[in-house]
Amino acid sequence: MVMRCTVAGGALEEAARFLAAATSGARSTLPILSYILLDARKDNVLRMASTNLTLWLEWTVAAEVEEPGQIAVSGKEWRLLVTGLTSPSVELEAPSELEMAGRMTMKFNGGEYKLPVLPADEFPIPPEDVSMREPIQVNGRKLAEALRKVMFAASPDPTMGIFTGVHFRKEEGDEFLDIVATDTHRLALFRVEDENFPIMNLTLPTSALKILLPLIDKTSAVSWRISEDNTLVEFSGEQWRVLITGLAGTYANYRRVIPQQFLHQIKLRVEEILPAIRRMTIFRPTGRRQPLRVILRLIPETSVMELVAIDIEMGSYEEVGKETVNAEWLSGSPQPYTVAFQHPYLMEFLSTLRSGEVTANFQEPTQAALWQPANDDRWLYVVMPMHLPGTE
Repeated sequence: MVMRCTVAGGALEEAARFLAAATSGARSTLPILSYILLDARKDNVLRMASTNLTLWLEWTVAAEVEEPGQIAVSGKEWRLLVTGLTSPSVELEAPSELEMAGRMTMKFNGGEYKLPVLPADEFPIPPEDVSMREPIQVNGRKLAEALRKVMFAASPDPTMGIFTGVHFRKEEGDEFLDIVATDTHRLALFRVEDENFPIMNLTLPTSALKILLPLIDKTSAVSWRISEDNTLVEFSGEQWRVLITGLAGTYANYRRVIPQQFLHQIKLRVEEILPAIRRMTIFRPTGRRQPLRVILRLIPETSVMELVAIDIEMGSYEEVGKETVNAEWLSGSPQPYTVAFQHPYLMEFLSTLRSGEVTANFQEPTQAALWQPANDDRWLYVVMPMHLPGTE
C-alpha cells in the first residue's frame, strides 16, 4: 500500500520551522527522534509530528489525499528541502508499510527528490495511559503575557531540575492561578484571574514554553488540557497541538518567601533606572568571574537614589560607575540605606517591565527585596541581595 497526497509548498515550510524545535540531531541514540511523522488522512489533511520524548509537536495542513497512510521522513533533509519552497503543488508518495529504511518521493515544479524514511510504527507516540481532564478555553495572548513576565527568573542550569521550569498552581479556594518561576535566588510571580482554571499543581520546562509562546501569542482562544495526575499538559489551536511532559519533583512553597513588612518603600520610574542599568552593562565580567553587582544607595536629603556599578577584587570593591535617579519615598523614615544586587537580576526584571512606575520595597540589606509595578498587584518580583566585601 502507498501513501500518496498533494499539499501546498508554503504550508510545509511553516510546519517544518515549528516541528524543528522537537527534532533531535541525526546522532541521537534514538535515530527516529530525528525524523518527522507524516500522516495523510482520509479527511484530506496531512498531520506532521515531531518529538524529543518530553515534548510532542503536531501541525496539520489541508491536503488532497489519494491514499491515506503514515511514514516517518528524515527531519534534516525534509527541512532543507521545504525551506523556501513556494510551489503551489507538492506531491508526496511513499510505501506506508515498511519493515526497514526506505525512500519517499517528493515532486514539485519538475523537481523530484527521494528522501530517507523509516516505518511509522517506530515513531514514539505520547503516553496513552494518562487520563486527561476536560479542556478549558484560555486567552492565548493573556497567557503569553503572563509567561513572559516570569520565565526570565527560571534557572538556566539544567542541574537545577524543577527550578528550570515555570510552575502553575491553583489550590482550593484560590481566586487566582499563580504562574511562578525561580532559580532560588529570585522569584517572579504573576497571578491570572479566571474562574475557568481548575485546581492544578504542575511545573513545565521553560524550553517547551518558549516554543509555545509564539503560537499562543497569535491566538485569542487556546484549548488547554491537563492530566489528572498533573504530569502531562496539552495546548492546541486550529492547526497545531503541543504536548508537554511536566518536570518531576516538589516545587518550593514560594508563597512563604514573599516579604510582607519593609523598612523602606520607594517609587522609581522605569524610564530613568532602566537606561542607567543598561549603561552599566559595559562592566559586565567575562568568563567565570563573579557577576556584576550594583549598589543601590538611598539619599533621603535629596530624594534620589544612587546606582553604583562595582568591580570586586581580592575581598574589596571599587566603584566604577555611578548615576542618580529620582526616588519618591512611600513609607518608612527617610534615612540612608545601602543594598547590593546582581546586575542581571535587576536588568531582566526592568527590561520585562519596560516602562511606567515601579515600587522597590526593602527589608534589611541581607534580606529579600520586593519589586512590583506600581499599578499592578498581580505581578511581583522577589530578589535576594548580594554581599558586599568588607561589610559584616
